[in-house]
This record gives sequence, structure tokens and C-alpha cells, in this order.
Amino acid sequence: MNMQEPDPCAYQYVISLRIWHPNMPHEEISRTMGRTPNRSWTVGSPRFSIHGKPLGGAYDSSYWTERLTKKTVLSDTIWVEEEIARQVEAFSQQALFFRKVRAEGGRAELFVGLFSDFNIVVELEPALMGRLAEASLGICLDYYPYKKDEKQG
Repeated sequence: MNMQEPDPCAYQYVISLRIWHPNMPHEEISRTMGRTPNRSWTVGSPRFSIHGKPLGGAYDSSYWTERLTKKTVLSDTIWVEEEIARQVEAFSQQALFFRKVRAEGGRAELFVGLFSDFNIVVELEPALMGRLAEASLGICLDYYPYKKDEKQG
């Protein structure tokens, strides 16, 4: 069997759903979404680092996030634009909730971390941007100029 070599210019990415709200408890976000976050807190609770170290003070808003890609994805497997479209479709039924979050001063977004040793281009077509708007989802593209260690996922 002839194995195809991976594209050396392929990039990597991860996608998460992130929700901020001025006062909605993170447990309510979990119940409404029917999902379990990777990290969350409620306004007023003590601040901690991602590693559990106390930071002092209290959170000034509620936050909820779930990693949607369970591991780092290679673009030669599925392009990030296709995965974003798939995720927007999956969350389209939550549009009323996302609108409520925004109306109450919060926000909901897809966070996309992009990793590449090379220049990359991500094109969000108008139709995809329209579907993001209909779902009341923002998008955050964060580019890191290196590839991730595959062992870290």
C-alpha cells in the first residue's frame, strides 16, 4: 500500500466554543447547552489559573468554554473553513440562546487556534459569515507561528 506523505505546508488547528455573560451562572450555560465545559466559572467566584493556582480577586463575569476538536486537526484532513461550517451547523439550534446572551451583554464565539510554520490563508465565504451571524456566533481567529507538538494534542 502506498502511503501519501502529509503536506509539509499543512497547518494545524483547534476549535472551541466560548461564552461570556455578565451574571449567568456557568451551570445554567451547561444546562442550556446540554454540554460539559472544559473550563468555566461564575461571576464573583475566586480566580484561579488554568493549573488551579489561586490568583486573587474574583471573576468579573461568567465564562464557559468547551473544546470542540478533541485533538489538533491537520488541514490536509479537513480544512478549517469546512470544520467551522460544520460546527456552525451543529450549533444553529442554539441561536436563540446565543442571542439572549448577547442581548444581556455577553458574547458567544467560536475560537479557532491556527498553528503553522508557514503563511496560511483562511477564507470565510459570505455564506459562512451569514450562517455565523444567523447563529449569533462571533469568530476569533488566533494565529500561532509554529506547529504544535503532536503529542500534546
